[in-house]
Amino acid sequence: MKYQLDESQENDIPCTALYKPNMDCFSPSIIACFILSDGWNEQALLELKKKAEADILVGLQTDGNKYESLDIIEGVIRCQPDEVNDVIELLDVRSASTIIGIDVVDVKSLFESGNLFQFIQASAIGDSESNLVKVTTHKLVNQLSKAHHTKGLFIGMESVQSLPIEVFAYIADAVERLLPNIGEDIYYCSSMTDEPNSFHLKAIYAAE
Repeated sequence: MKYQLDESQENDIPCTALYKPNMDCFSPSIIACFILSDGWNEQALLELKKKAEADILVGLQTDGNKYESLDIIEGVIRCQPDEVNDVIELLDVRSASTIIGIDVVDVKSLFESGNLFQFIQASAIGDSESNLVKVTTHKLVNQLSKAHHTKGLFIGMESVQSLPIEVFAYIADAVERLLPNIGEDIYYCSSMTDEPNSFHLKAIYAAE
């Protein structure tokens, strides 16, 4: 588990962006995401990585098809079509706020733990913050129960206000009791949402 003060760099380059093959201009970013079913090939991805000045290429798989493995890709994340923006927001580590955040070096380390990743999320709505945290954590842990042998996990927390350290500790304890052998390969970040009376957990884990 890694706790880190959020010290986002002050510049205009976004951390994460989603690119399409028919875009006229690939604006710079550190993490370049693309949807596998959009028909990218290795040459197009090499051009994307060069023009976007990206350190990491991440493919998003939104269907059940099999795709040729490309060494240039750091990882593939399986998600539903309506979850693409959620994945982008989770990987956009510079938007992390409050007292816990991760940086791009941590994201690189996460993708070194595997090639295929799964995106999951859980949420709850209500008036009691403590109950929201408990319900959402329970939902996420139930989904993570399929990932006993994962070697990497990234969890993002979203709330309408800054969370106390006790909330982080509660979530970390629940996750690490389920995955006791994962050690330092669990990364946490937190961010703010404008959705009132809600709490969200989003996660990416190495699926193999």
